[in-house]
Amino acid sequence: MEPNKKEPVDAIKLVKSLIDVIQASFATAWKAVLILGGVILVAYCYFESIVPEGLSLGDAFFLASAAFSFTCIAVIGVSFGVFAALWALKLLVLANDFRLKRRGQPPGSSLHPAVDNRSTVFMSFLVALPLAYLLIFVRDQAPDARMHETLMFFAAVGAITAILLLIVPATAQRSNHRLTVSVLAMAVFSILVATRPAILNLAMANLGVRSAPGQVVIFSDAEHTQLAAIAAASGMKVQFCKLPTTDKWGTRDARAVWHGVGGSSYVRLFDETNGSRNVLVRANRADVEILRGDRTGFSCAPTLAAAPAGKSS
Repeated sequence: MEPNKKEPVDAIKLVKSLIDVIQASFATAWKAVLILGGVILVAYCYFESIVPEGLSLGDAFFLASAAFSFTCIAVIGVSFGVFAALWALKLLVLANDFRLKRRGQPPGSSLHPAVDNRSTVFMSFLVALPLAYLLIFVRDQAPDARMHETLMFFAAVGAITAILLLIVPATAQRSNHRLTVSVLAMAVFSILVATRPAILNLAMANLGVRSAPGQVVIFSDAEHTQLAAIAAASGMKVQFCKLPTTDKWGTRDARAVWHGVGGSSYVRLFDETNGSRNVLVRANRADVEILRGDRTGFSCAPTLAAAPAGKSS
């Protein structure tokens, strides 16, 4: 046997090793998804003060969907914030370099070459304009939407992420990845506590577990009677409207915060005169429906709005 001759590669062993790696990766990813989905479920239930009932093994798919939806919203939102902050970072780098130049020193830093071009910076400025408009002038119409706080979270986290990852020092330095990740994690947690964004609400609304602001929640006649009595006892004004030719009632003053998964539904009633006042009620899943769709017309007739107690409130 010649000393420099390489032994032939066993193709079958190579394929088997690749298959083992892929299977191990999928098994690890599935466990990570279930863990993340469980954490999201626990966090959502904690913030909404609900206790799901009747969950089955088949709801593992729901946990995976919750994790996927939450991750997509977070990644898209933060990426939007990063891109919107590029133009401001460019100005910051130019101002710092100008200051160093006046002192006779070399430039201190620059943007990452992948984003340091005029067209990207200009597009970043154009993207930042509607974001600034929404943050300054637009306010939430629904009491639990928290879209303003959510946009603030994306903008702040995006700016901090861009500062930590896209500003490159002029002199080569050994990067400390653990320190960068630690600083970013602490910043994200601090901003999360300060703004309390509605990412969980958005994820659950995408899955159909939560009704979105503006959607009509429909109740059976028996469930409506109970909810109207609870609203009256709580001193809240909630307007229910009887649907024509049916024995069901609908309202926009309620949010289904847990519906379609498990054995029970949870509904939060909002005072139409003061959205900050609300009460959480557990309801029979079969007695609650959500009217989904865009531009659905739904209005209460004046006579129904003034109906006797027990039928409207």
